Amino acid sequence: MMKETKYLLLAASLILSCSVQSRQTDNSSAQAQPAKPFTLKACPQTDAQLRVALSRDADMNQVAVIYRNGDIVQTFNEEEPLFTDWYDQKPETFIHYVDANFDGHTDIFLGLGQSRTYSSLLLWNPKTQLFERYGNLGEPSLQNPVFAPSENAIYSSGSNSAWEYVYTKDVWDEETLIGAEVLYYYDNPAEYNGMNGTNVKKYNLYGTGEQLLKATDDIKQLSKGWQQIINLTQQP
Repeated sequence: MMKETKYLLLAASLILSCSVQSRQTDNSSAQAQPAKPFTLKACPQTDAQLRVALSRDADMNQVAVIYRNGDIVQTFNEEEPLFTDWYDQKPETFIHYVDANFDGHTDIFLGLGQSRTYSSLLLWNPKTQLFERYGNLGEPSLQNPVFAPSENAIYSSGSNSAWEYVYTKDVWDEETLIGAEVLYYYDNPAEYNGMNGTNVKKYNLYGTGEQLLKATDDIKQLSKGWQQIINLTQQP
């Protein structure tokens, strides 16, 4: 009976050890993420396991060194910048930790995520156990991003002119962001129409293939999802 108990304790110890090791190497998201859509402001800038150090090399190229539990695991050093260049801001201003593709793993967002700025997503690949840069600088735009887990989507937005503000909705299709909808917002459609000879409404929603889905001056005529995104991005 004692020998049997000893074996059971040994097995339990091995299972616990494997579980801890798996958590250490699997990069599971250490911090809970909101279920509702959330902006970059809601994303932590520190992580229990990960740390990013930003600097420049001799050619003034941006360098991002990623540490896990104090050890260097990866370095990004490319000619193409990772985000819009910084001036007097502290480097940590550009670092956020977020599960950007909603797969349960912590990714890294580098950049301010503001209008007329460029940012990058470093997505964790559990197969290679490495971070991989998604897309190119400005593609996707990642301006004023809103992460929507329930829709598996990332919304971006920014102004095209003094009158026109554009929202885009991109949805993850496996490992690729696919454009789903575009919403054009005009704060003063009457003035815009008068200057451009158009007939736009305040809210003009398009689907794929530039198909007009909804044109209205009443935000309540939009889906609750779009209303929530607009309200989130218009908050100070």
